[in-house]
Parts: sequence; structure tokens; C-alpha cells
Amino acid sequence: MRRITAVLLLITLVVLPGCSLADPVVVSREALGTVVSVTAYGEDESAVRAAIDDSFTVMAEIAGPLDAYTSGSDTAAFNRQPYTAGPLPPRAADILDEIEALEVGDAFSPTLFAVTRLYDFEGARTLPDTDDLALAVTASDRFVRQEDGTALFSRLMDTDVRLEPDGPLAPGLDLGGAAKGLALDAARESLRGSDAVTAALISSGSSTVTLGTKPDGGVWRIGIEDPRDLSRVLAVFSFEGDGALSTSGDYQRYFEVDGERYHHILDPTTGLPARGVRSLTIAGASLSGLDSDILSTALFVRGAHNALAYAAEHGAALMVVDAEGRTLVVPAPENSGVTVSEEAPETQ
Repeated sequence: MRRITAVLLLITLVVLPGCSLADPVVVSREALGTVVSVTAYGEDESAVRAAIDDSFTVMAEIAGPLDAYTSGSDTAAFNRQPYTAGPLPPRAADILDEIEALEVGDAFSPTLFAVTRLYDFEGARTLPDTDDLALAVTASDRFVRQEDGTALFSRLMDTDVRLEPDGPLAPGLDLGGAAKGLALDAARESLRGSDAVTAALISSGSSTVTLGTKPDGGVWRIGIEDPRDLSRVLAVFSFEGDGALSTSGDYQRYFEVDGERYHHILDPTTGLPARGVRSLTIAGASLSGLDSDILSTALFVRGAHNALAYAAEHGAALMVVDAEGRTLVVPAPENSGVTVSEEAPETQ
């Protein structure tokens, strides 16, 4: 079983005192490889809880087939025969299509299964051999989608046995960088379809989606941590209604060797951890959870300057903490229903 990672995004929910019907139902459970919290409003508590139960079921149904590290999943089955054309795992096409639509394929790759395994972030935490890494990156870049809806990895001319399907450098799909956002979207739609739920927030720690407006008219408030001091909030993103937010950081899964931090956000062109950014948060009322999940990783890889330009061009709110600890913000467009406020540092 994969290790459950800690919830790293501080969620600040301001619920004003009032009658019991104005208080939300909050349920937190282990899901999606982390702890997922659902906060939902409605007049019938038992019905709201039933709707939340359904939303967790939907999340599992979406994420399960996409988990490359569970041997019985559709993705694991695809990866066991990477050089044979076969059907994509359920909803994988949605992820691949959205990467293309967002125009970030240079910085977000769902085919780095072999590369990520060389680091083993959840186990031995090892540095890959330089030659192994280069070969794994090259093999991972040969993913082909065919017109009949099937896909495969084209073989390299190299006959190295490590590239064989059961070898340590065999290519494969790793959709975990987007599956969480897709699952949150599905959970939100499940709650939207329930007559019992009037508004909700679903957070998996690094990604959050909101649904509707709280009964008291207040905003959803999501605090973003300082990547070097997790007790400190750097900024608060506020949503008036539907929206999505994701954070990617070099502090979420990492290890250090000789004082150098090696984190899990890999540049698909090199297989090395992306440098120049400590954390990046992107948010928008028009973004889906899938969008924000993909973009937070892709823009982290592209670096602060390119991330700021992308957010400004596409009307998204963005906060970047660069390698020197400077905080850079792109506000959301006026009247978009999303605002960003930087928190003042504590006085000494």
C-alpha cells in the first residue's frame, strides 16, 4: 500500500456562528493517497452525510483505475505490456486531452513512470544513475496514441534488457499528477447532483475545489503555507462560488543528499527535479480541479517568469515562491469571484 502523505495545504474555513442548519458537515478520510476533507452544507444532516459518502465512492471509482502503483489497476495492467497497443485506462484520455488543451505538454508528462521509480521517493529515496536516468527519459518520451483509441510506447533500438516490460527502465503511464484533480471534479459533480447539498468544499491538501456559495454568503478561504515554515500562512485565496486551486511544492515529497533537495516535480525533458521555484499555487473560478492539478505542476517546471506570464494571459490567479523565497502574485481578474490577499508577516 502506498504511504499516506500528510495534508500540506492549510484550509481556513470561516463558519460564522448561528443555528445548526447553517453549520457544515465535515468529513475527512484517507483517499487519493492522502487525507481528503469534504465540507458540505445542507438542511438535512443525514442526507448531507449520505451525499458525502457517495462523493468518496466516486473519487475511488475515478482514481482507482489510474493508480500505476496498485497491481490490479487498469494503469498497472497497461504498464505491464507497454510495447503492445492496448486500451487506455478509464479517463486517461481526458487527462491527455486536457494537457494538450492547456498547451503544457512540454512541462507536464504522464509518462514518467520509469523515471519516478528511479528516485523511489516513497521508499529508499535513491538518486538515479546518470545513464539510467537518460535512458529512462528517452524511453518515456516515446508514448504514442493511435487513431483507434489504443496507445503504446514505441521501442527503442537499444536492446538493453532493462527496457523490457519487466525491467527497471520499462516505460509506463503515471497519471497520479492529474488523477487527484479529476477525482475531485467528479466528487464535486456528485455533490452538485444531490438535492441535499447546497454548497461544498473538497480538499485533498494540495488541491481543492469549491461548489456554490456558503449559506451565510461568506467566501471560501484557502490559506497557502510558507514552503519553508509550514506554520506560517503566506496568502489566502478566496472564492465566492465554484472554483479550483492547486499547489505544487518542493517540500511535499523530497529527500536531501549532501545538502541538495531532490523533490518529486520532475522536468520531463531531463528527469531532474525542476529548479527555481519552492511552491506555486494556481486558482480560478473557471478552472476545473483537473486543470489546476496539471497547471500547478507544469508551471512549476516552467519557472516563475513563464508561470506569471501564463497566468496573466489566461486570467488565472497565481502565487509563486521562488528559489530565493520571494513571493510573486498574479491577481485574478476583477469580478471573477476569486481574490488573493497576502498575509502580513508576524511582527518580531
